[in-house]
Amino acid sequence: MKLGKTIIAVYAGLFTIPQGYAATMETVWGNIASQTELLSAFSLVQKSTIPTGLTLPEASTTKSENTLQFVKGHRDSFDVSHARYNQYYQDIPVWAAQVIYHTPKQGLNNTVTGQLVKDIAQDIPQLDAKLSVDNAKDIAQRHSPGSQNMVVKKIIYLKNKSHKAVMAYLVSYAANKNKMPSLPHFIIDANTGEILRFWDGLQTGSEIGQGYGGFTFSNLKYRPGRYQFGVVRSGIKTLNKLNITFKSGVCYATNFVFSVINLKNKSVNSLPFELPVSSLDAKNYRLNPFSYPCSAPNYRNVSDNNSAPVNGGWSPVNDVIFFVKKAYDMYIVKYNVASPIEHKQLRLYTHIDDYDNAFACSPACMRDSGINGPQQLVFGNGGVDDAPYTDIGTSGHEFAHIVTDNFSELVYDGQSGGINESFSDMAEFALKSYLKAQYPWIWDGKDWTIGLETSKVKKPLRYMNNPPLDGDSIDDARDYYSGLDVHHSSGVFNKAFYLLSVTSGWSVDKAFRVMLDANMNYWTPRTSFNRAACGVIQAAKQRGYKYQDVISAFNRVGVFCGSEAPLIG
Repeated sequence: MKLGKTIIAVYAGLFTIPQGYAATMETVWGNIASQTELLSAFSLVQKSTIPTGLTLPEASTTKSENTLQFVKGHRDSFDVSHARYNQYYQDIPVWAAQVIYHTPKQGLNNTVTGQLVKDIAQDIPQLDAKLSVDNAKDIAQRHSPGSQNMVVKKIIYLKNKSHKAVMAYLVSYAANKNKMPSLPHFIIDANTGEILRFWDGLQTGSEIGQGYGGFTFSNLKYRPGRYQFGVVRSGIKTLNKLNITFKSGVCYATNFVFSVINLKNKSVNSLPFELPVSSLDAKNYRLNPFSYPCSAPNYRNVSDNNSAPVNGGWSPVNDVIFFVKKAYDMYIVKYNVASPIEHKQLRLYTHIDDYDNAFACSPACMRDSGINGPQQLVFGNGGVDDAPYTDIGTSGHEFAHIVTDNFSELVYDGQSGGINESFSDMAEFALKSYLKAQYPWIWDGKDWTIGLETSKVKKPLRYMNNPPLDGDSIDDARDYYSGLDVHHSSGVFNKAFYLLSVTSGWSVDKAFRVMLDANMNYWTPRTSFNRAACGVIQAAKQRGYKYQDVISAFNRVGVFCGSEAPLIG
């Protein structure tokens, strides 16, 4: 998400346990043999079928009240399997507690990393809840009215201040106040009704087609605002043709990765359905992939069926077709990620008037919202100060939120929320660098601003190299405080990424590689700044990179791995 408001709490590292409560959040990090004392209290539970190609640790022969249940995993280019296991206590999930087993194909030097909550039984001797599910729904609705189609899960939650484990309800649903979409999440004490935590979980950021793209103005000194896909006319900077489908004289904005829907510049308040869009609404309102009459050899879309230019954007449809597809290709081709997102087609919604934002909603986001529908990216037309959010930066940013939800599932709140936002900001520059290799004019390699390209008032939204320049962001973890907006706490990791990218022997591509590895293999949902840095350092070491440079970059922004998670191997 390019703009947004997210409230409340932070998980900030290892707990100092006050007297009177037993449960503690423990760091798991090292060779499995070194973690035996902690892991011996947990039974390992596998799925009935093991995903092809994964090497997993052996399942337990007996089941205890504390279990680690397989969620998902993948095998990396080093033939190491990374398998994620969520913690359960008496078959109730322990919120954001997860470990990752790292198992080489030959089965040597097996390691495990993550966070677990131990001694829950002493804080919760009986799994009783005085409040019903309906009570929890009522509390949430009073706080933030929204859809009646609410998702409620019973969880174990370790309270931030008292560090006591309690029974709780995790309540989430889609809300649309004045048609502005949000995804409220509440953690509510199942016995007292206290709202323990609240945040908005909505993450807000065959090649034959031809046409215009970009903007009617230019804020970038190194390239014009308008460019073209294929060749529409001479004298305009040119990118590749668009990946679309042609059938019987009609071009369709659809391919195996996504379909693009044109909402015809309707005001967000006049849409007869809510965002994100359900499968039922998509069917009832015939929200089919954008199409236009076309023929060989040009297959040109020059006006989005008379919906463009709009608010300074030449063709929002063409832009997202190209940039979102290139973002997907980047993970596959450049970073060798076999499945950067779930194998379900994305839907990209464009041409929404009076919507000065963009957001991503992954399969997990759709489930949490209680909406039955596909994963989607939504791009508004901008507003008085901004043109449509369909530029290279926003496209790469929002797609990266779907990638994060496919791997670490970083909670969009507190320090993990800042890392989530930062990773999407990093992905914007990784995409620019990826395209620069083929189109040197697309990025000068020196412009570290975010949002300048779409700004009609020539003002960047954020600065990777100097985050405080926007007036709100921080660039040192020691300036972090509970409740800081995730778009502003992102400055800590953004600055670290910038420092690493410009370090001798490093580059944007190389820095993003270790950040992506950490997202895929080491970060867990509730990762703090310090623990996330440990994962990046470990990723650099695994690849044989100079990991001391990573340590230095993080130390310069007040982030220290220290002895909390020493290097493995």
